[in-house]
Amino acid sequence: MPDLRLLYESQITPQLDAALADLICLANPHEREIFRLHGRGWHGVKPLYCTFIEFNSQPIAYVGIADRTIRVGPENCLLRIAGPQNVSVHPNYRGQALSISALAHAMGEAQKLHFDAGLLFCSANLQRLYSKTGWLTLPNIPITRTQDNQDLPLPEHNIAMFLPLQTKTFPPGPIHLQGNDW
Repeated sequence: MPDLRLLYESQITPQLDAALADLICLANPHEREIFRLHGRGWHGVKPLYCTFIEFNSQPIAYVGIADRTIRVGPENCLLRIAGPQNVSVHPNYRGQALSISALAHAMGEAQKLHFDAGLLFCSANLQRLYSKTGWLTLPNIPITRTQDNQDLPLPEHNIAMFLPLQTKTFPPGPIHLQGNDW
């Protein structure tokens, strides 16, 4: 029977960290070198907490949640964002809605922690999956990230999606991530 778990980063043992990183690499072979370099943190952004599903004591699905305050719109409205990162499912267990279960559990925790909203970036092939679980596609607006102390645009292939939590509608206008993407 699969076991759904939620752990904060301080609760992750080195052995579990390695097992989760291995799962992410297995599920995302085209990004293997990035994960080998940064571990579970995309662009070095470590999660606040993660949810994962284990089967026979092995992780088979994973979602990390980054904690970030972003600026939005001309008034620089501040939003505390729960940012899903590295959503991964072991190839042998795909098609069972495990990513949906792990993501829903992670965002339930974000709701309890009073995050303003969820914000994720995905490719076009995943947009429909997230839409089915309540995520809303944001309009094509400028999104700025900071890398090596430089403000840069988010790569164009990224689709930004928003999940209402405390904030029910996303403020209009450009977004500044106040750090690198997650």
